[in-house]
Amino acid sequence: MTAKSHTDEHLATGLMGLLHEQGHLHSADGASDGSWIVRRTRSGPQFVLESPLEAIEYAVELLVDHQLEAASGR
Repeated sequence: MTAKSHTDEHLATGLMGLLHEQGHLHSADGASDGSWIVRRTRSGPQFVLESPLEAIEYAVELLVDHQLEAASGR
């Protein structure tokens, strides 16, 4: 494992944990290979994120969506 992939894995873990704690994700389950299975709502579809980088990209998209929703509700 390279230093970059190790850093990506830690960042993905932190982001998924934060999004789950803040209620932006219903579930976020990481696997030992760096993949994630996430679900935004209890009844929503599950998404498989196959790498830490894909998980980071998903987290950023989710945060942008949240910001846009908050801005449109002002």
